[in-house]
Amino acid sequence: MIAPKTNSLLSLVAAAAVLPLLGLYGLLMYIATPSPTGGMEPTVTTICYIAFTFIFTALIIVALNFSKQLSREAKGVYLTP
Repeated sequence: MIAPKTNSLLSLVAAAAVLPLLGLYGLLMYIATPSPTGGMEPTVTTICYIAFTFIFTALIIVALNFSKQLSREAKGVYLTP
């Protein structure tokens, strides 16, 4: 068992991990966008947008659920799935 204060801190860290993910998502969207001087075809760009959106949505959901779980554990609330 981890101490409740440590769980509380780790909960905050897991929630804060979402911000770099959003930054990386924005950067990849910017890179995948075609520019006037060149870039990917519109079909490939759309596929990249959809793929990046699914991947980053899943990663953000996992990070937030883990943060919520650690927060509950810090409060002493244990929920079984």
